[in-house]
Amino acid sequence: MATVTEVKSTTPSGLNHIDALLGNLPNWNYLTSGGNNLYYTFSVAGGLETGNSAILSAPQVFSVAQQAATRTALNYLAQITGIKFTETNDTGLAQIHMANANINGSNTTGLDSSRYSYSYDGNNNVTKFTAATYVYLDNAEWAGMNANLTPGTQGYETLLHELGHALGLKHSFDGVIRLPAATDNTAYTLMSYTHAGGAHATFGEYDLAALKWLYGGDGLGGALGVNSVGGGRYITGTSQADTLTGGGANDMLEGGAGNDILDGGAGIDTAFYSGARSTYKVTQTGASLWQVSGLEGTDTLKNIEQLRFSDGTVAIGSSTPIAPTPLVDTVAPVRPTLVFTKDGLATASGNHPTFSGVAEAGAKVEIFNGSASLGVGKAAANGSWSITPVALANGNYHVTARATDAAGNVSEASLAKDFAVSSVRNLTGTAGADRLVATSGGNYIDGGAGTDTVVYSGARANYSVEKTAYGFKVTDLFGNGGSDLLVRDERIQFKDVIMTLDNTGITAQASSVSKLSFDQAADAGVKLVGVHHHGNWHMHDWE
Repeated sequence: MATVTEVKSTTPSGLNHIDALLGNLPNWNYLTSGGNNLYYTFSVAGGLETGNSAILSAPQVFSVAQQAATRTALNYLAQITGIKFTETNDTGLAQIHMANANINGSNTTGLDSSRYSYSYDGNNNVTKFTAATYVYLDNAEWAGMNANLTPGTQGYETLLHELGHALGLKHSFDGVIRLPAATDNTAYTLMSYTHAGGAHATFGEYDLAALKWLYGGDGLGGALGVNSVGGGRYITGTSQADTLTGGGANDMLEGGAGNDILDGGAGIDTAFYSGARSTYKVTQTGASLWQVSGLEGTDTLKNIEQLRFSDGTVAIGSSTPIAPTPLVDTVAPVRPTLVFTKDGLATASGNHPTFSGVAEAGAKVEIFNGSASLGVGKAAANGSWSITPVALANGNYHVTARATDAAGNVSEASLAKDFAVSSVRNLTGTAGADRLVATSGGNYIDGGAGTDTVVYSGARANYSVEKTAYGFKVTDLFGNGGSDLLVRDERIQFKDVIMTLDNTGITAQASSVSKLSFDQAADAGVKLVGVHHHGNWHMHDWE
């Protein structure tokens, strides 16, 4: 259980490049409800901030293009942090609010304003913690720049800067702990006001190190990060030679470039490397001592029990020196994160949801409704994955994801996502012989018992028909019919021909949904407010 001191002052790492970016607002790690979800909204219909004198006009809704770019940025942050960012129109539920506004100060392009509330008992243990943050982009002096949030533009860099504040990062030049002048620039951190290079579309190496320290790459309440389960930390170095030391829990140490010294300390500790296992030379040099050479340089390892590569995690011995032979991967991947998006655009209802998240790089990811598979994908080199089933039947779903690495090790299931599908695009037959007419947009068509026929208006040549593990996938190649999933259907009638289907081995998928409901208690306790201004620190390069 967290104490008042912990929630008011972020736990430092002892490393300047991380601690110089750690602010005290907001500490999302201490949320007492909501699990690994942070809800964001573009709505300005309610839940507006009050009492902020820096906002000179009523907040205005982000444009469609601004909203799309923000979703891209939050998906990027999800890959870094492991947090599930979920869009909502419920402003009372939302914790992150996005809006355009006239911000006080002609040189201010963006602003983030954050606050939190907590309650505590007689022992100063926090019993309830909630937080909210408001990200504003200026729509007065800087309206033109902020209208274009395409990655690689000045506007997008401003958005990333403000989202960095929203997740707890401070300016690199503020506070007691600061970066030295040589590294206080945007080549190292977007939280600096000293510009270096063109407009940035990604966070700098120091930003990534700070975000990993805070959230551990596995989100809120995970095995790593501040207030993690079991106290594990994710400790990241720089592009120079670093000495990183773990604590008493199960830590992750990532040296990065340079010849680093990694000491895991007590616990079952892991050294992280970005490349594939085959690109590194691993040599044991003594009891509990190893040397790893590869893309990032040559590291000296002590008290490290596991090595994580882009294609798997391997265990290393500690008592008896062994020859540098290939290591056997017996360690299961960390369980993947799972995000559910209704039809990819958070629509009210639909049968084509998208599942995404972060898993071990290169791992096979499979999503399940109970024990029934809904789809298979693969995690990219950065760990991100996304799966969109052809279509889902109406009903209730309890979905999880599992990752399988190249050696066949299977992770624990992700945290479950419950939802419902209730779509007019789904057609269901009876116990008799039915004729089911496909509509536009993508259908789930379950013929049921009997000899059933699915009717399409176009000629056979206009469609592709593919047998899958989940049914027959029929795709309109030239029109707006989308892709349909046919289950327990025996015939397809096209305009010019009737096709007979072989349904042997096809099993109807369990029902499911795209309807979410959440509860959030009202704030209680002490209110604290902090504001970060983002000025035109880089404007001179583009005038």
